[in-house]
Amino acid sequence: MHLKKTVKIVVPIIILLGIVYWGYKFINKTSSLLGVIPKNADAVVKIDLHSIKETLVLDALSSPKFYYDNISFSGSKNEKDSTLNKGINFSPYAAVLYTFKDVKNTIFTTFPINNFTDFNAYIKVYVQNKNSVIQKTNGYQYSVLEKSKVCIAWNSKNLVIAATPEKINITKISAVFTDVLVDENLIINKNNSLIQKLKSAKEHIVYVKGESAIGLNFEDGKLMASGQLEVDKSSVFSKEIIVNSIPGASLQMYLDYNFTDENHKKDFISTFKNSSFLQKSNLQIDSIAKYSNGFFSLAVSGKTKQQNTIITYDYDENFNKVEKKTVQEKEAPKMYINFGVNKNGLQAYLQAQGAVEQSVFTALPIYNFYVSSTPKTSLFATTKNNPKTEIFKSTNFLDITADFSKLNNDISFPKSNLLFGLLNSLDIKANVVKPGVVGLKGKVSAKRDDVNIITQLFFGLEKAK
Repeated sequence: MHLKKTVKIVVPIIILLGIVYWGYKFINKTSSLLGVIPKNADAVVKIDLHSIKETLVLDALSSPKFYYDNISFSGSKNEKDSTLNKGINFSPYAAVLYTFKDVKNTIFTTFPINNFTDFNAYIKVYVQNKNSVIQKTNGYQYSVLEKSKVCIAWNSKNLVIAATPEKINITKISAVFTDVLVDENLIINKNNSLIQKLKSAKEHIVYVKGESAIGLNFEDGKLMASGQLEVDKSSVFSKEIIVNSIPGASLQMYLDYNFTDENHKKDFISTFKNSSFLQKSNLQIDSIAKYSNGFFSLAVSGKTKQQNTIITYDYDENFNKVEKKTVQEKEAPKMYINFGVNKNGLQAYLQAQGAVEQSVFTALPIYNFYVSSTPKTSLFATTKNNPKTEIFKSTNFLDITADFSKLNNDISFPKSNLLFGLLNSLDIKANVVKPGVVGLKGKVSAKRDDVNIITQLFFGLEKAK
């Protein structure tokens, strides 16, 4: 009888809590998206932080030993900062990033301010600690954090953060700050089509631009990506391409961007026109595009030995300056970079610009890349011997595969072994679904298939610090 009474009490409480939790999720799925996205945003990324937390809680319940073995129970050195009342929630139900068409290479995000007094006190200390200053303008304040390549702007209602890989140009991004903070040109209608699309997305992370939508999900042992991208209906992609593959390569990728489509060529030139690497190498991207047909491939397979001649100077007994040559041997990955060409002139152009000397590409001094050409291809390789290849046909215009165990042996850069040691493989493919629509599928697999990939990467990289 006692058990029955307990069940009668506990079950309704569990049901009630379930209803309350469902209501919390239902409301926040929409409310977390309102007032943080500009009406004229070009592309939007929603990061469903709540769903990610739910996934990790369930992961911890299913793999308690893994978490117990990796979690540190000591107090955090940032504990004081984490309990500070900042007047703003930097961990909302969902975080939203967005871009603007007229502001290239810059990502923005907006956070509502809950308590301006607390936030104002917090932001003053934060900016001071970043060795920056707060400046005032019409309708908002801002600070440029040069070292972080971030600019923050705020008023009494919202904080806007702008991040870019380039030097901060306040003139370029001030229009966005005015749009969000002064004009408050934000989406607040829950029935807005973009809000509905983001709300209905079930992925942990979703990218939306027009009719394009790509989703990412963090699962046990893998990261999955899938979706479709909207492109111009007139875009030309080859329905089938012939690819030379290196059997057993640790990394292989190819991209056929098909320069018979002039818009593809213009996009390529626009993307790389300000490349500092090309400028330092005395190369013009439009000249490279002139000789290319839009096909590019990269493969890494094994290692090789290379020799560098180091020239130093000394003086003989008569105080004459004498040149000394020392041959130094180093290990290099067997790397093959292939450009499809439509004219047999790319190598001649590179030689004329001084980027190729004695059939060696000199613009990349870290390795010796030997250049060889045929009427259809220009090959840049770290070995003089051509690889054995297998020919196959593919309907994918983009294909990337990697075996991280092999790649870890073939190539190295600072701490690469830490990341590669946590992963198994990579597989990304893109093809044309129909005119104007490109399909994308991808998968990254981790070492363990019973623990979420986020958890494996987080604890794995934390241990390496």
